Amino acid sequence: MGSKWMKYRLGDIATFSYGKMPKKELIGLGKYVVFSGYKYTDNYPEKNLSVGDLIVVARGVGGTGDVKIANQDCYLTNLPIKIDLDDKIIRKEYFYYLFKQNTLRYLDSGSAQSQITINDLSNIEVVVPLPEAQDSVIEKLRNLDKKIIINTSINQTLEQMSQTLFKSWFVDFDPVIDNALDAGNPIPETLQSRAELRQKVCNSADFKPLPADIRVLFPAEFEETELGWVPKGWVTNRLEIILELAYGKALKKTERTNGDYPVYGSGGVDGTHNEYLVKGPGVIVGRKGTVGSLHWENKDFYPIDTVFFVKPKEYYSLAYCYQLLKTLGLENMNTDAAVPGLNRNNAYRLEVVTPTQSIIAKFTNIIQTIQHKMDSNHNETENLTALRDTLLPKLISGELPLEDLPNLVAQTEPA
Repeated sequence: MGSKWMKYRLGDIATFSYGKMPKKELIGLGKYVVFSGYKYTDNYPEKNLSVGDLIVVARGVGGTGDVKIANQDCYLTNLPIKIDLDDKIIRKEYFYYLFKQNTLRYLDSGSAQSQITINDLSNIEVVVPLPEAQDSVIEKLRNLDKKIIINTSINQTLEQMSQTLFKSWFVDFDPVIDNALDAGNPIPETLQSRAELRQKVCNSADFKPLPADIRVLFPAEFEETELGWVPKGWVTNRLEIILELAYGKALKKTERTNGDYPVYGSGGVDGTHNEYLVKGPGVIVGRKGTVGSLHWENKDFYPIDTVFFVKPKEYYSLAYCYQLLKTLGLENMNTDAAVPGLNRNNAYRLEVVTPTQSIIAKFTNIIQTIQHKMDSNHNETENLTALRDTLLPKLISGELPLEDLPNLVAQTEPA
């Protein structure tokens, strides 16, 4: 390693402190949030951890030994341990990256109650280069992480746009209300409050109406059905008329061969396989375990037997089916007390109001443009993540010279 690298006992270059249990009577109050090391939860009036502080999850299930940096001021519970490092010797972000992949889970006592103690952390030996070299490593890895975070944030916004459009057209019936108001047609009493809101929106200075070619697709009247007042000409269908919930196929982890195709369980991606079962894009629905979970996958994939995958029928598009399923509350349809499960026949009996084929086609065209951007961002994020995880151990160990690295983010951007 040479003279530029130094070995330290962590207890000699850091101080440690446990978080504290929040007071029950104060939970839900204040401008800060409670941080368990696993997630940020309720509001709280006090803070004992600042944005940028370093912690190690010291107790709990599934994450003991994970190293994290707080992304906001918060109140740290007694599950993690805060680490204050001597910044002249080791930067906290360098420590974070040092243990990002390997973590400190090996310190777990292995007892019934997962636990890492301050004494365990104190006795860790770390080997680090000079702070200037650490800063260079941090800069390279931080740039990759920033782009990953930006892409994730953009996709969350785009997904929210898709959901908002679906709700506006097919749940709140906004275009129909707008047409009815313009035509002077009566608005059903149950939709009066929505109509009053739409009137205010339409009269606002920055209101942009739907293009004429889209508005003309929607009726200007409502009619009463068993499901209440709906746009005239729209029909009520059971879910089984719109789509099929096809069963996934069992694939034990011991039978999998790492490959290019994501394997989906009800909790999302659960590894990869060298063969696919369904050509993408596809929608996966949690059947057992995480009931009613929904996942969009652009690539070919392998759904296992704890999920369904969606097969649209007739003129219903996959994009329409995906957004429709989000509105049906499938996560609340657990029918098995022992092992949470979604009964397909119960889901099929759900009744929904469906628009005309031309409206679904127009909606699909709009959503596909949004989805294309999301898929592009997702692919770039996957490339960035793979690059970061490949470079991280080489940069941390000094195996890869920093001066030989080009602009990594620019190289992963789509042409």
